[in-house]
Amino acid sequence: MNILTIDTATDFELISVTSDGKTYEFAENVKMSHSVTMFHSIKSILDEASISIKDISLIGVGVGPGSFTGVRIAVSTARMIAQILDIPLIGVTTQDIFAASAHRDDREKVLVAFDAKKSRVFGALYSDTSVSSQKTLIDAGDYSMEFMLKPLTAGDKLICIGDGCSRYRDVIAAVADTAGFSFNIIEEFIPSGSITSRLVLEKYNEAPDKYRFYNNTGPLYARKSDAEVALDEKNSGKV
Repeated sequence: MNILTIDTATDFELISVTSDGKTYEFAENVKMSHSVTMFHSIKSILDEASISIKDISLIGVGVGPGSFTGVRIAVSTARMIAQILDIPLIGVTTQDIFAASAHRDDREKVLVAFDAKKSRVFGALYSDTSVSSQKTLIDAGDYSMEFMLKPLTAGDKLICIGDGCSRYRDVIAAVADTAGFSFNIIEEFIPSGSITSRLVLEKYNEAPDKYRFYNNTGPLYARKSDAEVALDEKNSGKV
């Protein structure tokens, strides 16, 4: 099975192709220029794997939450390819992708948090990040950093991934000091294409019929965009 995965919900552009048990991947910080770089990245990875887009039999896509534009680019592209090729499309949260890519021991919890502005993060908190048995303490969504840290208690060890952790380092440090847990922020963490392919395949194998139709997979924005909020306010007469 040839698997293509796409995630552009953050500054990192992750494109991977798994073919004949080998994964070819591109994972770099492109600073949100995905509309310019993504199709070139896909072609380059397909060429490296010596296959064409027509050889892809399964697509996985990071559905966010993260950058509204980045999520939309990845999901719309994946849906288009899945529709044209008539192949299954599997959506996974971007937080799941980053968490599964982290190296941790059994005692460590993992926080994945991307800056959502307005003192919020798009985040998720994990007690287990293994591909076959991911367990979340807080599911992916739009939260304050203080809320994300509530489940942590004295003696816990926390791995922190994502620009939201760097942005709110002082908040994490203050809560950690009060609650008594330790933390380590991994700067510029790069997600794994091979791990993402495994996540996608694992999810597909659990319920193949669920992913038969591409339109069953959509973006997870977690909150309204600024444009939608402005429109709601205009329609309600607040502006």
